[in-house]
Amino acid sequence: MVIGRINAFYEAVIPIRLQDVKGIVHEFTAVVDTGFNGTLTLPSKTIALLGLPWRTRGSAALADGSEGTFDIYAATILWDGLPRPILVEAVEMMPLVGMRLLADHDLQMRVQPGGAVKIVAVRKHGESRTR
Repeated sequence: MVIGRINAFYEAVIPIRLQDVKGIVHEFTAVVDTGFNGTLTLPSKTIALLGLPWRTRGSAALADGSEGTFDIYAATILWDGLPRPILVEAVEMMPLVGMRLLADHDLQMRVQPGGAVKIVAVRKHGESRTR
């Protein structure tokens, strides 16, 4: 389970833990963005700090209707306590958690400043999870 809070701007903010290239874990905060269908965005300064390896370039339609291009990097996130390989998009703004990272999870929010944000893995019938 991932636990966060609704901030004063009514954004769902959660902690994220990423490994750098040496395996050292760094914690950041990110905003849950249900309009973003990717996994995670990070500013290039954070990507450089972690030493993430470059993979490719991507493009997307932005909220203002324009098309943006960005670099994509490989990363390992500690998600729900377990390491998970993901792709990170370099975007110069606050980190965003997208719907691909939330796949197979329930997202619950109490939408008021200080309200709880809970992300819980969905178990498929007959599936068990061990740590």
